[in-house]
Amino acid sequence: MWFKPYSSRPVGVREARRRPLSRGTRAFLDSADPDAPPIRDMPLDQARAVMDAMMGEIDQPGPAVKSVADVTGPEVEGQSASLRVYEPKGRARGILVFFHGGGWTLGGVASYDGFARRLCQATGQIVASVDYPLSPEHKYPLALQAGLSAVHWAREEMVRRKLKTDAISLAGDSAGGTLAAALALRLAKQPEFALAHLALFYPVMVIPDLPEHASRELLGDGRYFLSREDVSWAAGNYLADPDLATTPDVSPLLAEDFTGLPPVSVITAGYDPLRDEGADFVRRVRRAGGQAELFCFETTVHGFMGLSGVMPEARPAFQVVKKRLG
Repeated sequence: MWFKPYSSRPVGVREARRRPLSRGTRAFLDSADPDAPPIRDMPLDQARAVMDAMMGEIDQPGPAVKSVADVTGPEVEGQSASLRVYEPKGRARGILVFFHGGGWTLGGVASYDGFARRLCQATGQIVASVDYPLSPEHKYPLALQAGLSAVHWAREEMVRRKLKTDAISLAGDSAGGTLAAALALRLAKQPEFALAHLALFYPVMVIPDLPEHASRELLGDGRYFLSREDVSWAAGNYLADPDLATTPDVSPLLAEDFTGLPPVSVITAGYDPLRDEGADFVRRVRRAGGQAELFCFETTVHGFMGLSGVMPEARPAFQVVKKRLG
C-alpha cells in the first residue's frame, strides 16, 4: 500500500523522509522550468492561468458522472454560493460539499472538475463543488460565508430528495481543507447540521508556524512544490488583518473545543510542509474523544490528488476516500 493508517505513536517528518520520492513525483518536480518565477511572484491573472492550465492538463478529463449542473445556494450572512453539482450514477448516498485548493487565491470549479468527478465516483455521493469568492479581491470571511450557503443548500436538497439530513459531509483540498474544517467546527454544536464525515486532503490547519510542526521548516524551502513563503503569500491575500491568523476560522488547529465533530479522515503527503499539522489535527480530535484517521502517502508532495495524471499516489488516495466515505 502507498499509505499507512495513523497510529498512536507520533510520526515525525524525518521518518517519512526515509522513503524516497516516487518516480512520478520526482519527474513532476524535475519538469518545472528552473527559470520560471514562483507562482506567488507572478501577476495574479497569470498565476491563476498557470494553475488552471496545469490542472487542466494533468487532472482532466475526470470520470463520467450522471449529470453536472451549476446552481446557486441560498443567501447566508449576505453571501450566496455558486456550486457545480455532480450527480453520481445510481442512487446518491448523500451530499459531499467540496472546497477546492489554491491558497484561497487560485483555482475554481473548472480547474477542479476532474477532482470533483473522482470524488463523485469514489463516494457515490452528490458532490457540490463550491466556487467560493477568491482573495485578494474577496477577503475573509466571504469564502467561509459561501461555505455556509453551500451547507444550507445541501440540507435543503436532502429534504427535497427525502434523504436523511445527517448524510451531508464536508471535504477540502489544501486551503479548501481549512474552510471545511472551520465550518465543521462551527457546525459541531448545531444539531440541525449534524455531519456524516469530514475529509481533509493535505489541509492548511494553522497559519503561524508552530515549533512542533517540523515539516514546515524541513520541507518548506521550495524544493517540494509548496513552500512556507507560498503559505504566507496565500494568508496575506486572504486576510485583511494579520491578527485574524490565530482565529479558529482561519487556523482550525487553534480551536479550543474539538468535540462534536463527525468522523474525520485526513490525507497527507510525506514531503509536504503541511504534513505535521494534518497529523496534529487528527491527534487533537482523538484527544477530544472523536473518531479520526490519518493516511500519509509518504513518497509524494502537496497537491498530489489533483495531479492524477502524473502522481501514482492519487489513485490509492481516492481508494481511501471510497473506503471512508463510500
